[in-house]
Amino acid sequence: MLLKDFNLSELPFVYLLEKSNLPNCAAIYFVSDSKGQVIYIGRTVNLLARWREHHRFNQLKRLNQKNRISISWMVCSNDINALSSLENEFIKLYKPPLNWSKVVSPVIRITPSEITLQQSLQQLAKLNTMIFGFDPIADEEPPTIYLVYPVLGKRGISGSIRSILKNINKRASVLKWKEYHTDPKSWGKFGYWETEYNGIRIDLSPVQGLVHFMPNSTCRTIASVELMAFSHEQLEILIADAPESTKETSALGALEDEPIPIEVVAQYQSSKPKHQDAVQVELWEELEPMPEGEARVMTRQFLDVDGIEIEVCTNANEKHFVRHNVYWWINHGEKNPNPQRYNIIRDFQSSVDKLPTIRWSGYRFRLETIVFSEDDVEVECILLPLAMFEDLMKDTSKFSGLSEKVREEIKSGEYKFQPNENANIKLCAWLQRNSLYSLLQTNNS
Repeated sequence: MLLKDFNLSELPFVYLLEKSNLPNCAAIYFVSDSKGQVIYIGRTVNLLARWREHHRFNQLKRLNQKNRISISWMVCSNDINALSSLENEFIKLYKPPLNWSKVVSPVIRITPSEITLQQSLQQLAKLNTMIFGFDPIADEEPPTIYLVYPVLGKRGISGSIRSILKNINKRASVLKWKEYHTDPKSWGKFGYWETEYNGIRIDLSPVQGLVHFMPNSTCRTIASVELMAFSHEQLEILIADAPESTKETSALGALEDEPIPIEVVAQYQSSKPKHQDAVQVELWEELEPMPEGEARVMTRQFLDVDGIEIEVCTNANEKHFVRHNVYWWINHGEKNPNPQRYNIIRDFQSSVDKLPTIRWSGYRFRLETIVFSEDDVEVECILLPLAMFEDLMKDTSKFSGLSEKVREEIKSGEYKFQPNENANIKLCAWLQRNSLYSLLQTNNS
């Protein structure tokens, strides 16, 4: 049969709780909700007998409490091979969500595909995902939106992406993400993903050095979700520099108009990740440059960690920072290093690029003047976000003189400190199990 001529609304139907009125015939059956969305498709040589003890009935009965369920059917021959082939065609056409869920799953509701899409994009936006471009020409492939997420060398957020999309896929929804390619572990094991909504394909892939394009990016929306996007100028330069990589996407261009115009139907509620590899990656703490001649006003407090004094500065937005001279004193024993003489900005950039996660790549280090409001003291410094300071201090790779065994002991908390132990090793070991934020809370209270 030609599926394009098929009209589901013309089929006979009964409501779920009236299943005893189903006829005794071979059929393809369609389970639909009150909005007409097909949520399950099956085949049988005896429709009435099949629904006397259907394995999905209790699951559907729960859904029926808030969303009236109906069963439609199309009479067919009882040829099992023909039934199976036809069932597969309809499943491919309608993508019913319950056909991809386990019977034992406690499905409470069917999530509409537009909600699933928006929540996917909202979470991906939190991980600095960017819109690379849009290819509207549909030859063998449907029109495609290209999304990219940042990696640097073998490091990136692929684990977080994978956890988020696998959790999305656990929902009873038509929209599913497929990981169609995974790089070898030696390359970073980065994942390539795709999904489809209303005939538009969405492709998600990793890109090296993406953080360098973010400062000059623009903003665009997909399904009413705002993401960073490549500008016309950025995309033209990339295509000119690498024409071979864009041969298969000859109509690729910067995204302008909203390709999926739907209203906002779901807001992403941030929560602590449930999986160990789902690390929440925040945008780096960008401080807007102060106007020339003006100083940044901050407050400060001093924390004590096993005799190590750490000055923490706080701005008007309650963001916490550590000055570069504190970091330098703990690591190098010098209290007021000259930023130009020691190339401190370059040193910090190199240090954050060696961290095991990518979240601080692209942070703009700069020398600026700050004033402490309590005592009107004015100083010149480079500010490190407190979380970055912790990441830098607890990174054991900077200890070139330590063996791998000692590094593992520091990470596990089993390291036995030597007399007059260096401050950076002591703080590194303390931060493996603690956070300076806890001391800030104690001091504030």
